[in-house]
Amino acid sequence: MGVVWAVVGSFDPFGIYDQLFANTFWQADVLPEDAKIATRFLLGPFGATSAGYFILQYFIAKNAYAKKELWGYQAIMFAFFFWFILDSAMCLYHGGYFNILMANVPSLVAMLPIVFTRKYFVQS
Repeated sequence: MGVVWAVVGSFDPFGIYDQLFANTFWQADVLPEDAKIATRFLLGPFGATSAGYFILQYFIAKNAYAKKELWGYQAIMFAFFFWFILDSAMCLYHGGYFNILMANVPSLVAMLPIVFTRKYFVQS
């Protein structure tokens, strides 16, 4: 997804996210042109960073997590909850509640199976 964000310049190819973003911050149905340009630029480095992060998570999951090494579990959980708390706090601070509903809550639900695997990991 990070690569798509970087290349396409949008979080959502269907425009739902952009419309909610415009409604929240500009009380409009579409983003102002300056906001579109700034968003496309910001999604380049953000998308690239996200892609790199998820590649790292893949290698942790493929190796340490798959071997049930505790540090692998802790790395995945700490990184996820650090993102979740900081992202949610920034959304609340800026009034971007739609992002919590569209990204954070579904991500939290998707992580629940991982949360409940803790008992299978051992200290290495």
